[in-house]
Amino acid sequence: MISRLLAYTLLGLLLFVGFQVWSKRHAALPPPLTPPAAAPPAPASAASPNTQLSVTLSDPAAQPIVRQSGTPLTIPVKVSGSPHAAALNEINALIQQGKDADAEAKLKALPPDALNDPAVRASTSTLWNNLGVMRVKASGAAAGVPAYKSALAINPYNAIAHHNLVYAYWELKDPALTPELLEESIQLNPDNPLPHLALAELLLNKDDLSGARTHLVQAKDHIAEAPNLQAYLGRLIVQVEQTQKAEQKFLARESSHFLVKFDGDADQAVWNRVLEILEDAYREVGQQLGHFPAKPTLVVLHTRETFQGAAGGPAWSDGLYDPVMGRIKVPTQGALTDKAWLTRVLRHEYVHALLRDRMGGRGAIPQWLNEGLAMQLAGDPPPDIPELIRGQVTLVNLSYLEGSWMVLTPKQAIVAYLEGNSATKYFIDRFGMEKMREVLGQLATGQTFPDAFKDRLFITYEDFQHRWIDDLNEKIKAGRL
Repeated sequence: MISRLLAYTLLGLLLFVGFQVWSKRHAALPPPLTPPAAAPPAPASAASPNTQLSVTLSDPAAQPIVRQSGTPLTIPVKVSGSPHAAALNEINALIQQGKDADAEAKLKALPPDALNDPAVRASTSTLWNNLGVMRVKASGAAAGVPAYKSALAINPYNAIAHHNLVYAYWELKDPALTPELLEESIQLNPDNPLPHLALAELLLNKDDLSGARTHLVQAKDHIAEAPNLQAYLGRLIVQVEQTQKAEQKFLARESSHFLVKFDGDADQAVWNRVLEILEDAYREVGQQLGHFPAKPTLVVLHTRETFQGAAGGPAWSDGLYDPVMGRIKVPTQGALTDKAWLTRVLRHEYVHALLRDRMGGRGAIPQWLNEGLAMQLAGDPPPDIPELIRGQVTLVNLSYLEGSWMVLTPKQAIVAYLEGNSATKYFIDRFGMEKMREVLGQLATGQTFPDAFKDRLFITYEDFQHRWIDDLNEKIKAGRL
């Protein structure tokens, strides 16, 4: 009966985790942006005040966001038929009452010979697991790790404690999440997709696309009960296969900080210029953000694809940082015809790669700040929005530009980039890069953005937005935008 209950409980968590992964990639979308009001064009002469123009934020109440969070597993405990039954049941009651310090003290006070009884050993391991779960709920994933490790030290075959430890390490991006640990987890929980997903992630980080595909397929095979996640993994597998096929004949060159792959004979001039730009970005952007990657950043140069240059669109349109595959992709045919633009493109995408590495690959940084920092640190000019000069435009609340922008229309995307660039510039001008580094550091620990904002800047996220909008309106009215 207990094993069946645990199986159902584990299945419930896996389905929940599956839904969480899926929902993060399908975040609530902002409503359409309010079209700008018609107004006469601004004169071509020097900027002059215009008190008729303003920027407003759309109503946050009209843009709901559902945030998900994972829940580790507890195991029911009721012990009888042992001299230590009363002590174990008392500890269980303390955990359920939230008295974690008392429960831990009594667990440590159990006589060593008590663990000679297999039933007591299993129950004690379970209690350590449940203590860890309680601490995770109160203080986050890191708080539960010591208790999970104690549970496994007593009973290495405690599959639930092992799952919870793996989940905590995965959430924390802890180096202790090794292939060996994940293989153990697969042995204990053969139907659990999580260790396969984590292994695939580790292998993608090593550019082992074949190994990553193998574990993604196995993860997909174990989540038939979650069709949404299964569909997502199916698309991810196709993406890995396409990347693997496209790059199978690529050549590669490695420097101290970058691994560059390219399709075709090496163009020495392009290679030298790209490496020079990237190494400069490594030093300069790394100093500004206070972070340097521990491993080389992968860059893929598509030497048979055409680089548009400044005439073809904004800098970010010429490059792409792929967070799933963990690589910067840039077309390079004709790139040296506009070296300044090539520099902006590479720096812009490197900022994205560096921020992802800084966040531990968890994507905790809001998208508007991610893009804003990329534009600011790459020296990109702000998007050209004539409507902002000629008339009114309603901006989306920054809270709803935190997720993916992939579904935005071209016009919505331009306004989103404007917001990200403008709000980030205001942040840097008002608070400085040191405070930016502090906020990023808090995000990397798993703290939410509003909490990190308040902790480091001593104002609320909402107050920041109002101050930014007020500053933006002042610049518009003074003709300084």
